[in-house]
Amino acid sequence: LQTARCWMHLLVLCAYFWPVANKPEWMLPQFPCDATVKNTSDVIFDCKGRRLKKIPSGIASNATVLNLSENQIKHIKYTSFSGLMNLTHIYLNQANRKQSVKIDDNTFRNLTNLRVLELNGNCLSAVPLTLPLSLDDLQLKTNRILSLDNSSLIGLTNVTRLLLSKNCFYWNPCGTNMNIADGSFKALSKLQNLDLSFNNLTNVPKGLPSSLQMLQLASNQIQYISNDDFRGINQLKILKLQGNCPRCQNAPFPCVPCQNESLAIHADAFEDLTQLQTLSLAGNSLTNLTSSWFKNLNQLKELFISFNFLQTVITGEATFLTYLPKLEKFDISFNFLLKIYPQTLNLSHYFSHLKSLRTLHLAGLVFQEIGAETLKPLYKLKNLTALDLGTNFIIQFDSSIFSKFSNLKMIYLAENRLYPTKVKRVMHSSEGYQSISTFRSHHQHEQLFEITHGQIKQECYDSGRVLSLSSNNLFFISPQQFEGYINITCLNLSGNGFSSALNGTEFSSIPTLTYLDLSFNKLDLAYDNAFSELKNLQVLDISYNSHYFQSYGITHNLNFLKNLPVLRVLNMSHNSISTLTTKELYSQSLSELQFQGNRLGHLWKEGDHSYITLFRYLTNLTLLDISGNHITRIPNSVYEFLPRNLTKLRISQNFLTGFRWDKLNHFLQLQSLDLSFNVISDIRGMNWNTPITLISLDLSHNNIHHLGDGFLKGAKSLTTLSLSFNKLTLINQSTFQLSPDSRMQKLFLGNNPFQCTCHMLDFILWIENTGVHIPRLTTDVNCDAPENQKGRALIYFDIYQCVNGSHAFLLCLVSGSFIIVFLFVVTSAHLFYWDASYILHYVKAKLMGYRTLNSSHNVYDVFVTYDTKDPQVSEWVMRNLRVKLEEEGEKHLPLCLEQRDWLPGVPLMDNLLQSIRQSRKTMFVLTEGYVKTGVFRLAMYLAHQRLLDENVDVIVLLMLEPVLQHSYFLRLRRRLCGKSVVEWPKTAAAEPWFWQNLRNIIRVDNQVMYNKTYSMYFTNR
Repeated sequence: LQTARCWMHLLVLCAYFWPVANKPEWMLPQFPCDATVKNTSDVIFDCKGRRLKKIPSGIASNATVLNLSENQIKHIKYTSFSGLMNLTHIYLNQANRKQSVKIDDNTFRNLTNLRVLELNGNCLSAVPLTLPLSLDDLQLKTNRILSLDNSSLIGLTNVTRLLLSKNCFYWNPCGTNMNIADGSFKALSKLQNLDLSFNNLTNVPKGLPSSLQMLQLASNQIQYISNDDFRGINQLKILKLQGNCPRCQNAPFPCVPCQNESLAIHADAFEDLTQLQTLSLAGNSLTNLTSSWFKNLNQLKELFISFNFLQTVITGEATFLTYLPKLEKFDISFNFLLKIYPQTLNLSHYFSHLKSLRTLHLAGLVFQEIGAETLKPLYKLKNLTALDLGTNFIIQFDSSIFSKFSNLKMIYLAENRLYPTKVKRVMHSSEGYQSISTFRSHHQHEQLFEITHGQIKQECYDSGRVLSLSSNNLFFISPQQFEGYINITCLNLSGNGFSSALNGTEFSSIPTLTYLDLSFNKLDLAYDNAFSELKNLQVLDISYNSHYFQSYGITHNLNFLKNLPVLRVLNMSHNSISTLTTKELYSQSLSELQFQGNRLGHLWKEGDHSYITLFRYLTNLTLLDISGNHITRIPNSVYEFLPRNLTKLRISQNFLTGFRWDKLNHFLQLQSLDLSFNVISDIRGMNWNTPITLISLDLSHNNIHHLGDGFLKGAKSLTTLSLSFNKLTLINQSTFQLSPDSRMQKLFLGNNPFQCTCHMLDFILWIENTGVHIPRLTTDVNCDAPENQKGRALIYFDIYQCVNGSHAFLLCLVSGSFIIVFLFVVTSAHLFYWDASYILHYVKAKLMGYRTLNSSHNVYDVFVTYDTKDPQVSEWVMRNLRVKLEEEGEKHLPLCLEQRDWLPGVPLMDNLLQSIRQSRKTMFVLTEGYVKTGVFRLAMYLAHQRLLDENVDVIVLLMLEPVLQHSYFLRLRRRLCGKSVVEWPKTAAAEPWFWQNLRNIIRVDNQVMYNKTYSMYFTNR
């Protein structure tokens, strides 16, 4: 038995590896990188995060993009990229996991097509030498390059972008300052984008190239900008100087105040920057803005002066604004004064000059009330679409103010202290503002001084006019709360502690709402008429409102769905729903229901059928997410009453031990099923032969330890299957037997405890030859046993150790001999088929008494052989060919025709031989059906026999259809005697010429028409 198994394994090895042996290395599954082709010209090799210790061999020579980031490569040799001359992009970011990387000199020198080179996070102390002249983009961020001189960047004349930021700052300390010698960038004559941020620079580098369009000097230690620092770079469009003298109060990073308290800027510092469009002076502790800075900046579109001390400037004589007629975005946030909490704040009347302004950030100015004069200068700004007043600790305002903004699309009033309209204002101590942080948590990235609002979702913003009142004190809502807001379509009231029971009147003043966010509140859904005033509502988010759902004995009424005729999306996630007054949800419009983070496991507990039909009447539902619902088992009847139109079903993060796969045939449109993060151990019972439409199936993070035979057999529609993070140890031979029409593209198998033994041989061979992509095969699909294989990639298992050596030699000898004999026979049959057939027929004729017949005269001018079984061909011969040759023309040509002149009862061979011998020429009327018949072959043999016996070429080929296009015989015939091959014309106008030409060919001997080059080989006897 062991011997038989060994032979079987070796046979399989030979069968599988015969084609694999000829594959290039990068196409083998053992190759650690993913290769893709984009736009037919970009050949991309993605080796990112593959734990590589060296650059892999076998990368295709036509590779254009190579990503080697986030590996363990310590040394890059000068020969590492030899043979990869087509590379245009190389990514080596964190090539050694943020540790030091050694790069040999001249490593990139010969890569003459290289345009982009990224070397970020490699602890380099200098710019690599002899970089190619073709380089356009060079990135050296987060290294330890502390000095640059005239020789550092020599030869990089074509570089347009150079990023050298974060080489020395608080998270990458160096204990000194970066030193840049004068003229270090002089050779970079085409440089457009230069980033020197986060480098502890103390001054602006001298001799910057005049081609610069973007210059970033943020978060350095520059304390003075002179009048000559930006002289000569008059093409500059973006200048970022933020964070050189930051406000250190509550700063979320190690902050050292400037010696001069604020950044000093010469009055004429920006005089030459006439093309400047973006200027950032944020985070510099500025207390004044000099008008002369802006007098030549009439092209400026974006100005950032946030995180300074400029409150008195923007509320006083802000004359500098008169120089900014094209300004579109203006950020003056977090310019509050220390220990002052004013009653109100009035913007300078000079704001009215900003006719092009679109976005205005006024967050963090800290005042109590929006008065009638606060925003008055903005009323006539017709282009203003976004107004940010967040984090100002505003207590009250008159909402009618916003009716004066005709085109305002976003009003951001989140993170204030607004109270319900009917509640009297609560007085606050003037010390309340001191808890403010000048940097919000979601801003702690590179752009520390720019304001963004992650709470406004894109779908909300796209819906129309947006009002955000999140994170205030609106614990009660009355219709008067929203009076003055016109045409609001998206309202965000999240995080307000709102706890009253909705009765259908709260939003009556804004009936245009299509998007409503009430998350992170304490909603009390007690009445049937909740939300009844919102007939246009399409998206409703009431997630994270678990307060009353966790209280027993309280009405939990979901009948509000009947009041929302066009609702598309409902988010009820994370409400800890374990009991409901409503037993069934009704909606004909709802297409997406987010119900994760509740307690459906309790609602569907065994023996309780109250909530079996909870989702039954959501007839238009296509996406249902019931993840994280403590479900241990889905009752059989629940499957029956789930909406039939589902295309996506997510049941992840539960406690399911099994799933009724046979119930999937109820969902004829289901495309995605997510069962990840459960405790499923057995997946038997899947029947792919039923009409299942699944495209994606996620079974990751379960306890699956076995896959049955033919697990995916019949899975025609499935393209993606995830089995990662399970307990698979062995996979059988037939587990992944895919049907010929299978669409499987991706199979995730990472982080399973595979046993790398000979029992996995069949699966490894399947991997070798399948077209299914297994992501991170060489890094995440690893062996867990035996001990000597632990941690090693499964695909690297030595499968040859599974075969006995002596048996292998014997079987290889036998199989090799068989292959050689088989190839010899096939080759001989292909090359000598006609000769062998002729000899066979010749011998057969001799044995039957046939002899050579020499005819001294010809009875017929031409013998016509054709497909007599084809009625159309027969009709054409009898009515066209016969008439044209026998009855028309100057000299009639008698024809020999099978259907007319052959003697009945005479054998086919005799009739053919007699007709060919008694005719001057033999014409073959060729059609697709005729050339496949034996009569054609036999007639052709006999015509050639006359050539051999009498040295007379009698063959004429008339092609009614384009046949034998790849025939060597036809090609040779055209070369020797091209005029003897005629084709039926495609147009009627050419037919007279065709018939005359055919008559001439029949009358003239073929030898006369032979190509002169070959005619010497044919002589008359």
